[in-house]
Amino acid sequence: MIIEELLPAIDDALGAALPRAVLGWSMGGYGALHLAAHHPGAFRAAVAASPALWRSFDEASPGAFDGAADFARNDVYADRSTLADTVVRVDCGTDDGFLDAARAFAEGLPHANPGQFTEGFHEDAYWRSIAADQLSTIASALA
Repeated sequence: MIIEELLPAIDDALGAALPRAVLGWSMGGYGALHLAAHHPGAFRAAVAASPALWRSFDEASPGAFDGAADFARNDVYADRSTLADTVVRVDCGTDDGFLDAARAFAEGLPHANPGQFTEGFHEDAYWRSIAADQLSTIASALA
């Protein structure tokens, strides 16, 4: 829906020449990384806070994927190489259950991660604490 409906509607209203970025927290963070990885060139930046990432289908929360084949089709780890032309920022709190998976994802990016792994949990307070830095990363990428 985002690629086929929302972005064309924005292009019609504002013009197709505007640069784009995508940002998300938790499952939205996974979504931001997924969109950027599966649509290379569509976004100048992809920013994810505490992204809901799993390194294998067996690690995933029940119901997150329809099965192993669905996980494989939507595996953002496998598609990190498509992010070479995208500024990708991953942040995660050190007390977040997704910390290890987020670090592993960030370590395999084509470029250094401008994000950070600092004290915090999987909660609004942590996400608010890093929001300004995330927006600065986006502003720099869009400039």
